[in-house]
Amino acid sequence: MEQQHLHMIWKLLYWAPHLLYWAVLAWIVLVIIRISTVGNRRPAQALDEGRIEFAPHWLTISACLLLTGGAARSVFIFFEHSRNSPLMQRWNIPWSFVFLTGYGLAAVALILDLPASIVVSAEGLEQIYWFRRRKRIRWNDIVEIESGQKDGTVTITSADGTKIVHSRFLADRRRFLLELKQYCGDELPQDFPREPIDGL
Repeated sequence: MEQQHLHMIWKLLYWAPHLLYWAVLAWIVLVIIRISTVGNRRPAQALDEGRIEFAPHWLTISACLLLTGGAARSVFIFFEHSRNSPLMQRWNIPWSFVFLTGYGLAAVALILDLPASIVVSAEGLEQIYWFRRRKRIRWNDIVEIESGQKDGTVTITSADGTKIVHSRFLADRRRFLLELKQYCGDELPQDFPREPIDGL
């Protein structure tokens, strides 16, 4: 009886982290779906020297990291279970290299886009990443402002082709539109969103 109890306890200890991981991931995914539908309603953050930061919801970053970790685990489990199958051996392909390369490229592409915050200042716009070069656009260099009616994105393009994108996952769309209106003035395009952005 004691051995059975110990066996059950060990099974619970083994499965508890897995269940907790999937429960947390499911909750985060539901929140992300809601954010993608209604937008990130958190207010922009005031920084020093009059700068304003439009950051993604922390759950967006958590979801990306969890999905990256979960994908890595799935790739390794799949490889371990299938590498000795007759089909794998018949093709004689280095599947470990193929899977790891594919996963690595996908993970790098995902992580390079984190967190993509936008900082607005008197000089212009700056999109900040953790692991790659920042994008900068001066106010005088803006040649196009495009607003996605369906996905809620606002894309600012400079004369040299640099693009900065404010998506639903970044904070405070109303405040971002207000900043564009204040700095661009009469240079705004005809289709600039006519949302209730005044009076903030």
